[in-house]
Amino acid sequence: MIEKIKKFINKRPEVVAAYGYGSGIFKQSGYTNNDKPQIDLILVVEDLKKWHKENMKLNKKDYSMTGKVFFENAKISQLKGLTGITYVSNIKEDGNIFKYGTIEEKDLIENLETWKSFYMAGRFQKTIYPIKESERLIQAISKNRENALLVSTYLQDKEEVDSKDIYVTLCSLSYLGDTRMKFAENPRKVLNIVEGSFDELNKIYNVDDKVKINREKLKDDLRKLPKELLEYISDSLDSDDDIIRQKIIEYFTQLNKKESATQTIKGIYTNGISRSIDYASKKMAKRFKK
Repeated sequence: MIEKIKKFINKRPEVVAAYGYGSGIFKQSGYTNNDKPQIDLILVVEDLKKWHKENMKLNKKDYSMTGKVFFENAKISQLKGLTGITYVSNIKEDGNIFKYGTIEEKDLIENLETWKSFYMAGRFQKTIYPIKESERLIQAISKNRENALLVSTYLQDKEEVDSKDIYVTLCSLSYLGDTRMKFAENPRKVLNIVEGSFDELNKIYNVDDKVKINREKLKDDLRKLPKELLEYISDSLDSDDDIIRQKIIEYFTQLNKKESATQTIKGIYTNGISRSIDYASKKMAKRFKK
């Protein structure tokens, strides 16, 4: 499968880095051996507009008619939107269906380090398969995960928890407030991710089976959190844990709600109505799958 993915990427313009993720790369519970999930990719580029301009010459079939018009005429601010990443989906090649998002390296690093946008930061807190990397991204991803583990541990309301409790909280951060979770996504999505990728998550975070919560230390460490979240909760840092936890959840819920809604709308422009409906229908099928 990885060779197919590399072949797919090599047919497109040069990228700074590339990552695979999701059920097409990593096993998730809820899927059978007969299922053939879409292959999800993130392609990190230097210049978003330039990359797509070149790719439209090399791989016209990547784009719907609406997508071609959008990529040719949209301003860079419209291409990036709130999240920095732009997706094209339902690309059939070599017997597989691909979806890939493109994002500029500087935007991805900024989002990983500041949590100004959580759309990609949340993605990189879960399991990803590095196909090509840069040193700057490796460092930013590591710091992003360190902060995610801190938040997820602090959000626990018990004095002792299992590693699975922390991983479920961690993987759910990017879904708090996500509008798609109400309609299109499988309600067991987070559990499926954790149960299917538990060993990979352990390799990343190395959390003990049983974790005793040191609230005093965790509260001190909150001052090291990414700039945007820290500013949001700063007025509450001297409050009780319950109030701070509520503020943290509020931050993610509001940010994810706004970003998921705008990203969905942007997807219609980049993929067209037909591809968007096809993609949404597959999501709906997964949601109601027994």
